[in-house]
Amino acid sequence: MKKNHFLSRRDFLLRGAAAIGAVAAYPSVVPSTVFGAAAPSNRITLGMIGMGLMMGGHFRGMLNRSDVQVLAVCDVDERKRENAKRTAEKTYAGRTVGGTYRGCEAYLEYEKVCARPDIDAVFVVTPDHWHALCSLAATRAGKDVYCQKPMTLTIREGRLMSDACKQYGTVFQVGSQQRSERAFRKACEIVRNGWIGKIHTIYAGLGEFAPPATLPEQPIPEGFDYDRWLGPTPWYPYNQERVKGDYGGGWRRFWEYGSRKNGDWGAHHFDIIQWALGMDDSGPVKFVPKGYNVTE
Repeated sequence: MKKNHFLSRRDFLLRGAAAIGAVAAYPSVVPSTVFGAAAPSNRITLGMIGMGLMMGGHFRGMLNRSDVQVLAVCDVDERKRENAKRTAEKTYAGRTVGGTYRGCEAYLEYEKVCARPDIDAVFVVTPDHWHALCSLAATRAGKDVYCQKPMTLTIREGRLMSDACKQYGTVFQVGSQQRSERAFRKACEIVRNGWIGKIHTIYAGLGEFAPPATLPEQPIPEGFDYDRWLGPTPWYPYNQERVKGDYGGGWRRFWEYGSRKNGDWGAHHFDIIQWALGMDDSGPVKFVPKGYNVTE
């Protein structure tokens, strides 16, 4: 039963991705007063995919910009996507003379967001195992993409994303905010100028999550599409600890969804190390699992 359930879910997701071009578009006519002095031709229209913890700051930041218009929000949790829709429309309504605005759609399926021709770019702030699928759909639809780190869950997915961006000529940015922080830039400047001498070894501390665990089955909350949350990953019984996003672990503690601390702080710290060494165009030559001693 579990095997058939998984296969049918994968087939459903593949069919959904293939149907991107068949989804109807929803153009929106918005008064210029909603977005201040920015002319419609100068505004970037956005779709935001994954309305959880990490999207919060991005979402608020985009709503506060006069040169951006959020047209769509998307999440597998009905409560989150509807709350985001209300927040967007309330924010924009507060800037109109009449105090009303209806122009942000809420979607379960990211494919429908990517299919809208009136959307210029998308934010992908989902669990890591969805980064590649959502980003590829947007890229192939001609959208520019901002994706939270890590870029993808696997190295193979990263190569597919890089190739797609070259093929379709889209802009893709990974959310490596430490590159914008003064302290990290200063640290890299110190290293690259040789102020602390020649570097021969660098250690990075990533912290720890609780280990993956077999969790008891719980009822799936109403309005939460658990099959779509799992996506291409193996099926496991629903448990809130498996799907929640927080700084203590949640889905990140499982290899299927977030590659644990490597995909969490590692995505930041490994990047800063490459930056400090002036080796942005290079990559690792060997991975040694924790607990193994390799002398070669």
